[in-house]
Amino acid sequence: MSRGEVWLQYGAAATPIDQPNRTFGFLGREEPRFGTFPTEFISVVDVGLYEDEGKIELSAVKDRLYRRFSNGFEEVELATLLEVLREETTFTEPEMRVLVLYGWFDVDADLAAELLGCDPGAVESTVEAIHEKRERAERTATITFLPE
Repeated sequence: MSRGEVWLQYGAAATPIDQPNRTFGFLGREEPRFGTFPTEFISVVDVGLYEDEGKIELSAVKDRLYRRFSNGFEEVELATLLEVLREETTFTEPEMRVLVLYGWFDVDADLAAELLGCDPGAVESTVEAIHEKRERAERTATITFLPE
């Protein structure tokens, strides 16, 4: 990883891919690199942490810590993450893409739309559809079913 102004935007814990001690994150907005990194990294950063925004200015981190992050960052293909969802959920393909970018990586609607080749309004409406599906599933799960 080259040094310069580098930002890490981080999202949710990587529990959906059975890595609860790692966090989803991406580097850069132009051609972002997606991956996971050890969650403990967030707690040891002493400068450049914007926790309320879910981002870290890696270029402000000391060299030793920067190398530690660099060595711990594991790139992941979005297609691989979609396969996890494809096997485990009933979400549509567009919903899965938005769920991974928006939900797991905390990508904003503008960047998600850019990466998906659509407009931010489409991303936001897909997020609403995902919320509705989840709420419907939760309500359905509470219905008692007794076999005859």
